[in-house]
Amino acid sequence: MALRDAYYAKLSRRDEAQAAAERPYHEAHAALKALFQEIMRDRELLDSMGAEVELNGDELQVDPGPIFIRASVDKAGDYHLTYEIKAADDPEVRTVPVKTIPDIEEAIAALLVDYDDRD
Repeated sequence: MALRDAYYAKLSRRDEAQAAAERPYHEAHAALKALFQEIMRDRELLDSMGAEVELNGDELQVDPGPIFIRASVDKAGDYHLTYEIKAADDPEVRTVPVKTIPDIEEAIAALLVDYDDRD
């Protein structure tokens, strides 16, 4: 049964390689989901931010009003953060370089303070 052994060995190696390739995405997505859950558990923070917060697939969305923030993870497990400055005629999308969840937290905090319109 050399064919049987070779076939199942190759299937096993392929499945292991695929799982290893997907691991960075799953780990990064789990960390982004944990950030979302942390935000949602902190009622005081949510009230202070005055923002709608959602997790849609692999994208954390924060909408405090004048801007719309998106933090996402790609298939390689890398984080990305963009924000849209809302405007009826010509909205502007900007990218903020991030590599880690703490980078995302710092960027979101800075954007929320910079674009706070509750005066």
